[in-house]
Amino acid sequence: MKKCIVFISLFILSSFIYSQNDIDYVQVDSLDTLIDNAQQLRIENNMYEALELAFKAVTYAHELNHDHYLSHAYFVMGTIQYELIDYENAKIHSLKALEYSEKTKSKRILPYILQSLANIYYDDNGDYENALIYYKRGVDLARGKVPGNNFLIPLCNLIWTYMDLNRFEEAVPYLKEVDSIARVVPDNIQLGKSYLYLVRARNYAHFGDIKKAEENFERTFKLLEKEDKHWLKGKSYFYQYRSQMYQDIGAYDKAIADLKKFNENEYKVYKNARLKSQEIAKIRFKVDEYEQRLKDSEREKKLLQSIDKNNKTIILISIFSLVSLIGIIFFYYRGYRSKKKSSEVLRLKNIELGEAKSAAEKLSKIKSQFISTVSHELRTPLYGVIGISSLLLENNNHSENDRKLLSSLKISADYLLNLVNKVLKISKIDAAETGLTKTPTNLFSLSKNILQSFDFQSSEKNNELLLEYDRSIPNPVDTDSLRISEILINLIGNAIKFTENGKVWLRITLESTDNKMASIKFEVEDTGIGVPDDQKEYIFEEFSQIGSVYENKQGTGLGLSIVRSLVQMMDGRIHFESTKNEGSKFYFYLDLEISEQFDNIEDKPASEETISTLNSKILVAEDNKINQLVTKNLLKTIGCNCVIVENGAEAVEVLKKQSFDLILMDINMPILDGMEATLEIRKFDSTTPIVALTASELSEIEEECRQAGMNDLINKPFNKVDLRNIIQRNLVTNNIKTD
Repeated sequence: MKKCIVFISLFILSSFIYSQNDIDYVQVDSLDTLIDNAQQLRIENNMYEALELAFKAVTYAHELNHDHYLSHAYFVMGTIQYELIDYENAKIHSLKALEYSEKTKSKRILPYILQSLANIYYDDNGDYENALIYYKRGVDLARGKVPGNNFLIPLCNLIWTYMDLNRFEEAVPYLKEVDSIARVVPDNIQLGKSYLYLVRARNYAHFGDIKKAEENFERTFKLLEKEDKHWLKGKSYFYQYRSQMYQDIGAYDKAIADLKKFNENEYKVYKNARLKSQEIAKIRFKVDEYEQRLKDSEREKKLLQSIDKNNKTIILISIFSLVSLIGIIFFYYRGYRSKKKSSEVLRLKNIELGEAKSAAEKLSKIKSQFISTVSHELRTPLYGVIGISSLLLENNNHSENDRKLLSSLKISADYLLNLVNKVLKISKIDAAETGLTKTPTNLFSLSKNILQSFDFQSSEKNNELLLEYDRSIPNPVDTDSLRISEILINLIGNAIKFTENGKVWLRITLESTDNKMASIKFEVEDTGIGVPDDQKEYIFEEFSQIGSVYENKQGTGLGLSIVRSLVQMMDGRIHFESTKNEGSKFYFYLDLEISEQFDNIEDKPASEETISTLNSKILVAEDNKINQLVTKNLLKTIGCNCVIVENGAEAVEVLKKQSFDLILMDINMPILDGMEATLEIRKFDSTTPIVALTASELSEIEEECRQAGMNDLINKPFNKVDLRNIIQRNLVTNNIKTD
């Protein structure tokens, strides 16, 4: 509320009277007249002319270098601009008034300037703390020096601000002082009295004395009823604070009634403010125009004076500047020539760099396409080799020597498949084509399953596999279980490869945790040959291998490079410690999200020994004769009957005549490929599950397969465990019974 405007009107007039009764400065009648007239025009709301006279007073006072009149004139300017809601200029001129007032001996109007500054801070942006500083300083200076009726409102302003800051206890001493002054203040000072009663009412309401609070609210209202429309905002505050009191004590009917009156009164305040704002906008436009002219005039005057006093200096400076300018232009021209030459060289280099970058990107793309194509072409025959060797190994009629040869054949094929997958993986990582897919994961089950998958490989080298798992790890966690599996499989595989008659540990421990995240340490340790000191620096590089040129190096050297890239992708960093002939330890830390799902089920990996049979009729679309043979026999081992066709067109025709539980659809076939055949099938059959068979990278074709209408994908080469799992999953999803 604009609680201080009337106070300003009162204290400016009284300050002049006070000054004239006890003069301690040289009076200038013309300045007294200018300031008095400016003040009178302000009271009459003739702001434009009032501000014009105040500006003239400031200009004249500057010429006389008179601190008393400068403080007065700036104070009047600040007061006018405050009423025009030009808080920025009001603050600037009030601070100047404060500066000049503090230079005077008597400092007569200093309390009023401080009160005015406090009002500006209070109403500008609600800066109550700064407002409180100026209110308090002004009250301390004015105490005993101004009439009681003029001292009442600044005291109430101070108390009001303490209350707005919810510091009611600090306001108590000032309330007592107000009470002592109020006894001698005439009742016709309505604004001061109503303001006083409202402050008392707020105080009593805060401390719970509802009876006295209501008495003071009633006195406030009686005085406000006698006031005209200029004090409408006082009624709004009256209804607001009384409604708050009733609400605090649970008198909700009274609180609602006061709120209703508050809203009605605020509407009146709004209408008056809108009318006043329109008037102020017109006045401020003229004032801004005048201020600008005055500023321009002042600048021009100061400039002319400066030129007149320092003409010789200006000439010397001009000559010096001219010489300097010529020198600068000369050096700039030389620099420009040199820069232009350098820019041309840089432009040519940039062109060369752009061409080299394009060539490198093209080469990288060709490399990725080549690797992907070669991987696809290798996987297709590998499916036949691995599948046939697996089927032959299941036949117990072979001699021991034949079984050894078949086992060696399968191991070599598995090794070749692993090599193809690693080369493709490192190619994808280099091309930044991999991403993370987070799912709720049971780390204990995952780690146990990974170790179990190495049982045979470890037993061949007479190694012992050990799992040390921290049971305090939250379960489950949200992470990319596939990436973690790849990392651990590579590390454990390396450990087994370089360890004989020893031990390999997988340790998973909890480092720290909070409500959302768990920091987990993964560690793989072995008692193998270790890493020589001269090779530690390169251990994570692609194609690096442990050993000397005279030793039998094993593997491609891609495993640890893939591990490092995958750990970095998961915002971690791989570390290792190793001593030659004693062993190695690889470890990394990951921050994993604690899943909101609850999981206490430990997944058990399916093994070939635990596979049950299915009783399903399968249509196989495959053009490769060897792959047809392998797929047919794999299906037979899991209890499935199949019909084989050699292309997509035959698959469409057969499906129009017969029904099947599931379709295994090769992607690349002559006449009609797997994608086109699926689109044709989905025109008349939308329910039979279709699983894509492909030697390509799944991530490259998955989206296209889904859009064509396929339900799932499986990568060649696959074994009977993979085949049974994907068939059963899709039959269950389609509610087809399996035996």
